Amino acid sequence: MRPTAGGIKQHLNHLLAGLGSQYEIAICGPEELRGWAGGNPFYPVQIVDGLSTAGDLRAVWQLSRALRRIKPQLLHIHGLKSVQIAVPAAKLSRVDNLLFTAHNCLPKPDSLWYHVTRGAVNRCLLRSLTRVIAVSQTVGCELTELVPEERVVVIRNGVDYRRFEGICRDEARKSVGLGSGDFAIGTVARLIPEKGIADLLRAAALLRKILPQAKFIVVGDGPMRARLEQYSAALGLEPYVQFLGYRSDVPILMASWDLFVLPSLSEGLSLSVLEAMAAGLPLVVSDLPSMREVVIQGKSGFCSQPRDISGLAAAIIQIAKDPAKARQMGEYNHQRVRRSFGIEQMIEATRREYQLLLEEGAKL
Repeated sequence: MRPTAGGIKQHLNHLLAGLGSQYEIAICGPEELRGWAGGNPFYPVQIVDGLSTAGDLRAVWQLSRALRRIKPQLLHIHGLKSVQIAVPAAKLSRVDNLLFTAHNCLPKPDSLWYHVTRGAVNRCLLRSLTRVIAVSQTVGCELTELVPEERVVVIRNGVDYRRFEGICRDEARKSVGLGSGDFAIGTVARLIPEKGIADLLRAAALLRKILPQAKFIVVGDGPMRARLEQYSAALGLEPYVQFLGYRSDVPILMASWDLFVLPSLSEGLSLSVLEAMAAGLPLVVSDLPSMREVVIQGKSGFCSQPRDISGLAAAIIQIAKDPAKARQMGEYNHQRVRRSFGIEQMIEATRREYQLLLEEGAKL
């Protein structure tokens, strides 16, 4: 796996906990993940984001050496950059059973050069995979343009909703310093351009006088954090917006909030949205195909068009001004997650794919 944080790492935590007792699992990834791997065999592979010919060739060599030692029956790959390393490494080490989980929509730069070079390379690499798991129907449909349809299976992300139950809201609000009159608007995201946090700050600037009781809380870290904090200060939002960085107490934080907002520009299937639903929060999210698989307009919350700052602000006001409706939306979301997005369904579906691939491999 590549250097990662946020949703992908949570996904891997769930798989490791759910499947670790049934399979012998070895982990290959950057050295900083060694501690995270726990007691599982760990092989360092220094994968870096972005294009680096020398770095990528070194990573291919490191992974191929590891695979020759491990001799895995199945290689499960996470992250598109990892595909670019793992496929050639698997060919060099004669590992044939390759499973890839696509956590996000594929990049679609307008550049013709991208389509001629990296786009073509990605297409070739993806066609080398035995099976591809898409975390949403939207991602799955995209993949079938590049991979034979029979190789693509949709297994939606799941969350451990029990972590968000039984938390006292009053105590949670007190612990994070929220007053009884505050309207807490939270988001959890890796701070990268695709999450649209700059648009959330613009909406906060619009709402500063219209909704003075609102407090915006941004949880998460990433390469854009310093820039976003500077932008928030330039908009005069410092007393109005808090950047908390990475937090391990997300269930307590969410229990203290009144609304969850995520104005993404692109999404596979957001785990933080599912967690907010598990916490019983109403939602305001971008009107993206993957979001519409989860968020039911008017029942779960509201969808606004990406980059539509005034529409985003209007949706937030609509929920803030109708507490009874907001509570109904939160309860609907909690029940929907329990019914359709529990972690058990995701783990069991993944286990079935493992078993099918291992059985198919044994017949070769």
